[in-house]
Amino acid sequence: MFSINKSYSQKASNIISADFAIRDFTITKDSIFYIKKRDAFLLDKKNQSQDHYFIGGYGLEIYAKESSNMIVTASNELVRNVSSVRFYNKKTEKFDDVFYYKKGKIIDFLFIPEAELFVLSLTNKKIVFIDYSEKPKFYKTIELNLNALSRKLIFKNNKVYFATDNGEIYEYDFYNYKKELVYNTSKLITDFIINENEIIYTTIKGEIIKVNRNSQETEKIKFKNTFISTFENVDGTLICGGWNGEIFIIREKPFTLLKELNLHKRTILKIKPYKNNIIYTSSLDKTIKKWNLN
Repeated sequence: MFSINKSYSQKASNIISADFAIRDFTITKDSIFYIKKRDAFLLDKKNQSQDHYFIGGYGLEIYAKESSNMIVTASNELVRNVSSVRFYNKKTEKFDDVFYYKKGKIIDFLFIPEAELFVLSLTNKKIVFIDYSEKPKFYKTIELNLNALSRKLIFKNNKVYFATDNGEIYEYDFYNYKKELVYNTSKLITDFIINENEIIYTTIKGEIIKVNRNSQETEKIKFKNTFISTFENVDGTLICGGWNGEIFIIREKPFTLLKELNLHKRTILKIKPYKNNIIYTSSLDKTIKKWNLN
């Protein structure tokens, strides 16, 4: 166990209070795009005006840009084992295209516009790559069969990284169809980040572990009565969201727990760094909050 500096003085602005948990959101200069249950919302940060678009299903992930009319959402349908990816046109207020997957629910979703692909991690222990370059036709180009669920997908340097419930982290080169085991631990991984020299991952047992990829040496911080549900690296500082709504601030080098912030009342769902050390966080407490890392 590490001692922590509890901070109750951190100020957080309540940006959105909703009647349902906000699973994902995107911050731009002037707007916040977010997904709540069966709708996508656009909040104008200046005048607080809001538009919303019905998307159906149970919304999990959203991809949107201020300069584009396209909103892409990933949802689990109310029908058993059916999930969907929808391409919504804000200008026409219609769905241009919808892809349905009928053999499993979505656990995680990646949208890779530069490759005209999206990737689904599914409850049937598969990861599928879908080519949307000729939509309304969609083509399944790759299907990976796993021996466990994968709860986390990362796109980095033209490769997809994923972790399984068996504690394995893989690198997949989808241009050359090559899968490589990067790291193996026996623990269920809740989130991870990876770079050339290090892997940092969190476990269901309340650990955050840093691994040197060259020496395989590890450093660990363990929390009591909680675990990290999601985290982000901001210039060498790890912003970690806890199962009970805590925010833990960890310095990467040296690997040190700096403080705990109590900003939310329930599990942290998303952490979105913005400019000038401003951080946005959403939680199962049905809020999005804005606060400063300093």
